[in-house]
Amino acid sequence: MPTSWLSELWRLILSILVCSFVGAIFHGALGLAVGFSAYIISLWHRFAKFENWVHGPVAEPTYLGGMFDDISFRIHRLRQRSRKRKKRMSELLRRWQDSSGSLPDATVVINTNGTIAWFNLTASSMLGLKPSDTGQHITNLIRNPRFVHFIREADYTEHMEIPSPLDVSKVLNVRLSAYGNKQHLLLVSDVTHLRRLMTMRRDFIANVSHELRTPLTVILGYLESLKDEESLDQDDIKQYMDRLEPSAKRMKSLVEDLLMLSSLDTDAPASVESSEVVNVAGMVRNICAEAEQLSGGRHEFHCNIDKGLKIRGVDKEIYSAFMNLVSNAVRYTPDGTRVEILWQEDGDGAKFCINDNGPGIQPEHIPRLTERFYRVDVGRSRQTGGTGLGLAIVKQVLRRHDATLEIHSRVGQGASFCCHFPAARLEGEEQQPQSNVTYL
Repeated sequence: MPTSWLSELWRLILSILVCSFVGAIFHGALGLAVGFSAYIISLWHRFAKFENWVHGPVAEPTYLGGMFDDISFRIHRLRQRSRKRKKRMSELLRRWQDSSGSLPDATVVINTNGTIAWFNLTASSMLGLKPSDTGQHITNLIRNPRFVHFIREADYTEHMEIPSPLDVSKVLNVRLSAYGNKQHLLLVSDVTHLRRLMTMRRDFIANVSHELRTPLTVILGYLESLKDEESLDQDDIKQYMDRLEPSAKRMKSLVEDLLMLSSLDTDAPASVESSEVVNVAGMVRNICAEAEQLSGGRHEFHCNIDKGLKIRGVDKEIYSAFMNLVSNAVRYTPDGTRVEILWQEDGDGAKFCINDNGPGIQPEHIPRLTERFYRVDVGRSRQTGGTGLGLAIVKQVLRRHDATLEIHSRVGQGASFCCHFPAARLEGEEQQPQSNVTYL
């Protein structure tokens, strides 16, 4: 038996003995009644103090004597354990809320009756939920019929996609899982970019198939004609070959551009430190000469080149990007157009620009010019031998060199395509070119 309970028993025995002694001297029943009354009053007084301690602020147990000391000690120990447990639970809850709050997905805890118990910050920006929405039914705030049916069914094996309640152009993926005590955890992620990539992939495959099918159809058609002809002289054969050559060259250019894009997409870009020093001035001089040959005197060229301006990068990639811009200017501007080719310093960096005074480009086309197979004039592009991948290659090359492409144009006033390279890519004049390619 605990000491405190023995103390309480001795307290009772002592009261009986005192009552018996008083009763022997005076009246027996009266003494016994007085003794028991005194003990009960003492018990009631200690119980009252014990009750005040229990219901009062958390504090160390006070000395009450007897069994109350043991009870208060046990309660105090249980309180301490409970406080530690609550502290641990609060810390775990805080960590969970902090971690879920930093997740890119919206997280909403839903009670069994469909009301919102808690949500993270992402849910506020993605679903438009506000702190005052706690306790509201989730379907009262997101009224999409498919979403309402999904919540009612509570099928944890399925997921669904709905337009964002804040922006219908965005697509949200919704999942539901069991959580806690018969609660549900709603997870919502933004899959707009993924859906856009999948659409671009489907369009890309369809465009590649179409672009390859056209020259292949021409080549096969002429081959069948050649096969069916019983007797052909050299002039006829040459005529057929002349007709086959453009389609074969077009298909060859398309395959080369596709391989180039695939390499740019998959290969890791070279860092500034590991890149070679490219003699851009010599490269641009060669490009100017090639542009004049490609034009055949139909355009007027002006080249403005900073001879001492070099950058670090991959020379073949930079040459491909610059040549694509120049060949586009030759292909898509009419005869007599003035084409200006610039390689100069640009603030704290460098820029390569192609400026012309041609017909210009309509504003609605400019944001999409770097998309693969996008053409302003499809018929004219194919007629001039374009594959629709030139500006996509330019964009990828510049991305790998930490550079950007700016396009400005006004209808009837010409167009400007500028590649801006950051200062980190510049190389001083005292540094000798390390490229294996020699430029004039």
